[in-house]
Amino acid sequence: MTQCIVVADDLTGSCDTGHEFATRGYDTRVVLSPQTDTTPQDDVAVYNTESRYAPPAVAADRVRSVLETADPAVVFKKVDSTLRGNVRREVDAATRAVDPDLVVVAPAFPANGRLTACGYHLVDGQLVTESPPGADEERPPTHDSLPKCFASSDYPVERIGVGTVARGVTAVRDAFESLCAADGPVIVTCDAVTDSHLATVAAAAHERSARCLYVGSGGLARHVTVPGTPAGAGLDVDESRTVVGVSGSVAPETLEQLGAVSEALRQHLDLKEAVTDPSTAGAALAARGSAVVENHGGVLLHSADARSDVDRAMAAGERADVDGPTVRRRVTDALATGAAEVVREDRPSNLFLTGGATARAVLDRLDATALRMAGEAVAPGIPLSTVDGGVADGVAAVTKAGGFGDDQAIIKSLARLGLPDER
Repeated sequence: MTQCIVVADDLTGSCDTGHEFATRGYDTRVVLSPQTDTTPQDDVAVYNTESRYAPPAVAADRVRSVLETADPAVVFKKVDSTLRGNVRREVDAATRAVDPDLVVVAPAFPANGRLTACGYHLVDGQLVTESPPGADEERPPTHDSLPKCFASSDYPVERIGVGTVARGVTAVRDAFESLCAADGPVIVTCDAVTDSHLATVAAAAHERSARCLYVGSGGLARHVTVPGTPAGAGLDVDESRTVVGVSGSVAPETLEQLGAVSEALRQHLDLKEAVTDPSTAGAALAARGSAVVENHGGVLLHSADARSDVDRAMAAGERADVDGPTVRRRVTDALATGAAEVVREDRPSNLFLTGGATARAVLDRLDATALRMAGEAVAPGIPLSTVDGGVADGVAAVTKAGGFGDDQAIIKSLARLGLPDER
């Protein structure tokens, strides 16, 4: 029986949050789309609403549709740890559906450099709007201040500072008690600069509220209590399979990680052709990728290895009278088309996927329905799973958000799947 439902706005976020439950032994499945004809019976069900870049009203409706008929013991609304997307609108929608007395908001993920101090959210020491995610072209963070991010909410908004959090569970529980209203939900944003602060916030919320809506990223999920005895998780990776890696992210972290991978394993998508003819570009990428797999046992397909590639794609779009969102969608489609063709050949390959939209597009083309989390990670926020459904059913997969990981993250991920770097 499902004891916890997680609603996340993109696929890699779904996976890194689901991993935090799986690592504690909870059988956890990430459903790739709420429209999938799948009714999970796992301890934890994670629903990917793919709503980060959807229109705000659409995003809110997707969240509501998952939660309005559900009644689990625990509800967790996963939000981006850099506050991109429709954060406030989705949290309001979840609050209306769940009707909790307390909404605890703590998006910090200290293991990946995301902290909240004095109400301000930081990424690797920078205010979030001044960090690379602050330049997101479609749905960047709207405020550095977490309380201001929620100021337009339909519900009262309060804050608990790091001084209170640092004093421990009792102090935070008492603060929750004093802030909660008798006539409806209150949203409480919480500072957290260490993992232990998140543990304190989660424990205090569990003690204070029988009906709490948790809002955060994988950092907070690590500490949320789920009732019952974990059913167990785990995975043996078949390293005799070939490996197909796919990178559609242009985050600086991912571009640096790509540069550390042997050029012999990498194949770059033809961006100009992808913008004008995604199917042809994808087929050409598949042909080149298959040759690399034949020679080396795996391949890393990517759409960019420098920021200048983004400029080249956009320039090609302008020449073809194609707008920015369509350029990005066509590039993703071409990359996913090529990857799926390589994976389908002979015996399906283990998968490395970075960039939420890219990961979802590849899995869609393979007719996958879900990912079952293994409870193991290559690094913080980079979990291991197995694919459910479709032609790649049962293969191992590593998913990574674009902004996560050190410069060896991709090399480590490919190696875990059975493809050591050849340097």
